Amino acid sequence: MKKKLALLLLPLALSSVGLTSCGHSAGGTTSSGETEGSFPTYNEPAIAFHYKRSDGAYKDWALWLWEKGSDGAEFTFNGYDSYGGVAVYPLSKWSAAVTTNGLGFIVRTAGSWTSKDPDGDRFVDFSLYKQDANKVYNVYLVSGDKEVYDSPSKTKTDAVTSAYFTNVNYILCNTTNAISAYSVKENGVEVATGSVSPAKNIVPIKISDSFVGDVTKTYSLSVTFEKSGAVLTTNVGTNILYRLDNFKNAYTYEGNDLGVTVAEGKTTFKVWSPVATSMKLYLYDNGTPVAVSSAKGSDAKTAYDMVKGDKGVWSYTYDGIAYGKYYTYFTVNSKYPNGKEVVDPYAKGCGVNGRRGLVVDFSLTNPDGWSTFDTALPIDRKSLCVDEMHIADLTSDDTWGGTAANAKKYAGFYEAGTTYQSGSTTYKTGFDHIKELGVNAIQLQPIFDQDNDETNPSFNWGYNPLNYNCLEGSYSANPYDGYTRIKEFKSLVKAYHDAGINIIMDVVYNHTSGLDGSAFDVLVPGYYYRYTATGAPYSGSGCGNDTASEMPMMRKFMLDSTAFWEQEYKLGGYRFDLMGLHDLDTMNAIAANCAALNSKFCIYGEPWNMSTGLDATAQASQNNASKWVGYGGFNDQVRDALIAGGMHAASDKGWIANTSASIASEEQNKITSGVKGITYISGQSVKDPNKTTNYVTCHDNYTLYDRFYYGNKITDKALVKKMAILSEAVALLSQGTSFFQGGEEFLRTKNGNSNSYDASYATNAFHYELKAANADVFAAFQKLIALKTSSGLFNWEQSAIASGMTSSFNAQANVLTYVVNSGSKRIKVVCANGYGTPGSVDLSDCSSLVYDSAGQQTPSANFALQNYEVAVASAGF
Repeated sequence: MKKKLALLLLPLALSSVGLTSCGHSAGGTTSSGETEGSFPTYNEPAIAFHYKRSDGAYKDWALWLWEKGSDGAEFTFNGYDSYGGVAVYPLSKWSAAVTTNGLGFIVRTAGSWTSKDPDGDRFVDFSLYKQDANKVYNVYLVSGDKEVYDSPSKTKTDAVTSAYFTNVNYILCNTTNAISAYSVKENGVEVATGSVSPAKNIVPIKISDSFVGDVTKTYSLSVTFEKSGAVLTTNVGTNILYRLDNFKNAYTYEGNDLGVTVAEGKTTFKVWSPVATSMKLYLYDNGTPVAVSSAKGSDAKTAYDMVKGDKGVWSYTYDGIAYGKYYTYFTVNSKYPNGKEVVDPYAKGCGVNGRRGLVVDFSLTNPDGWSTFDTALPIDRKSLCVDEMHIADLTSDDTWGGTAANAKKYAGFYEAGTTYQSGSTTYKTGFDHIKELGVNAIQLQPIFDQDNDETNPSFNWGYNPLNYNCLEGSYSANPYDGYTRIKEFKSLVKAYHDAGINIIMDVVYNHTSGLDGSAFDVLVPGYYYRYTATGAPYSGSGCGNDTASEMPMMRKFMLDSTAFWEQEYKLGGYRFDLMGLHDLDTMNAIAANCAALNSKFCIYGEPWNMSTGLDATAQASQNNASKWVGYGGFNDQVRDALIAGGMHAASDKGWIANTSASIASEEQNKITSGVKGITYISGQSVKDPNKTTNYVTCHDNYTLYDRFYYGNKITDKALVKKMAILSEAVALLSQGTSFFQGGEEFLRTKNGNSNSYDASYATNAFHYELKAANADVFAAFQKLIALKTSSGLFNWEQSAIASGMTSSFNAQANVLTYVVNSGSKRIKVVCANGYGTPGSVDLSDCSSLVYDSAGQQTPSANFALQNYEVAVASAGF
């Protein structure tokens, strides 16, 4: 998962209660059946959050608490009183300065970020509160209300906490107090009225059998509170109506002409927005808004009224060829009644900062020789050795030695002839370094247009999508000219293609940089994202806006977008960020679509089981890997067993660093299965090397050096080197796709930063003095990568693996051995960790040592294996 929001830096860990004494029972029960008055008390200062919900479902909710400037954690509601749920905890859980610093809090669904109540961070300013007689600061909250109160008497006694459609003619209303009457209006005209007897605070409202809710209209609900007589009016949420068959049948568009089409001397613009009441096309000659640059920009434009057609598609045909012009849409709808200007989500080029789309003549963007190949190199995914890179990292340090103007840019990424001098030795850097390494695929962290300042860029991983079909401009020599970045990137792809290397693109369709104001939100509010019934956006991504791949037009967008990138830029594959948030049908359709264009196209993703508004059985997650067709996922099981990466604590140790005991059989199985291309999960293993990507590190979390040195506190750097080579040997010499984070080949370090998403360029850069210092590690990588890509024994189908490969641990689980046999050819890999004495292994069935990290030369029947050694022996080659 990408750390875009500061909140995501906080570990998801349940807090311990730490009671000093138990509360007493005052009798009575809440609506959830819990005993009122039962909550902890402490012999020290404490804080108590009192939370009122109309449904009484306090077990489904929890608090996320953090002191300003510090980490946070989840705190459950550990008691109940006559007001509602209570979460009471001693202030000693935070620093002594918490009452000065303030305490941040979010009410969220228990155990996940599925929903917040309400959305947004809130803070307790202790200066506004007085401790009661028991030294407790009491904070009062009401579901759906953003205010924070110091007394229950100050809370809003009458409030509508939610009102939303549950079907075409049903609305569910939730209020803090009982209501006696209601009225529903559609576009200001009453369509339903009624009384509630006896009065209730949870009221289902049926309008009529013939009534059909319409998302193109606005709905309001007025309720009368029984005791006070107060009348309150609120808008009714309509998100569910998008998901019903009547909307899908009326508005799902299947044409292939959304965006811009140029034909017969005319340019047609089409955009899908069935809920818009008006739509204008703005054409600009300049792609730079004055707000970005008063010197280079211009806001002069020509406006054209668009016409609404079939399936909610608006269009305008411009009499002329509009290549080189920039454009936006200005739309009016119920969420944006005053109108809002937005970039076409189908725009395939854009101006600076992505604020205007560009009409592109792609025939003008092709480098010399571009037409000599139609697709990426036809490399079987199981033969791939993927090196993960960020465009800037390769060239942002002075040791790169290339053209200064090309540093951190597309052009630098393929600049040849760069070197670093150390003593009398010259080391290749940048593009030449990658070629020398021998990989056959580069995975680029996001290169689509990101929500940032391209005129004054600062480092960011790029998981903040703005315009999905445009290239990011901060990596271009001229971000003001939409054509330049396209030409540069195509030149990059061609240079790598000519070197035998495919480019794999990291795609992030699971969330956008933000929800409100995004192109999706402006054009069709409430459609493209997942929402709870009450209208709160789901946040399985942690970014507050999970996209809804299961919705027909979002699925269509993803299909159209991935096909465009594959065809126009001749990419070799996609890595899907948080793939588990997408639905299976969409992922299967994308894989089939891409395979039809290139049968060797490689797709893999993060298959984590995510909490979002999609049934778990429908998610493209690891649990459903048996339903993946034509794509795979990262094998986090082998990673965690080897180095205890991912969500493990920094101090946790996997098999590589383990020196105290043999590892559990389950952990052994993850490794012995991983080298066979199997993602081992008890009861549901993924037994297909076409679906497995083996790795130990990626951009998330520590580099391998930092994992051992800063995380495990192993300060013997010579030992860290051995452990790093051993880790990568297992990941690289495995069936399925092999993957590693760029820079591991020379022990890259980020100085202990395990989440460098917005750290400095210096922190993330490739420092080539490390290549000089760790030339032996680089040489090891070269040999291991060559074995993976060229031996022909690590790219097998499962049927061949089952009969021709064995893998096992010895009794002490300190030696891993696996053998691949194919006719007269054999490769045997033996690895030892630091536990005990490895002893000797039998390599007499092999004729030569292809690689040995300890520098031994000859295989034998009593080959003396050392701790942290990996030896690769062969026969028949």
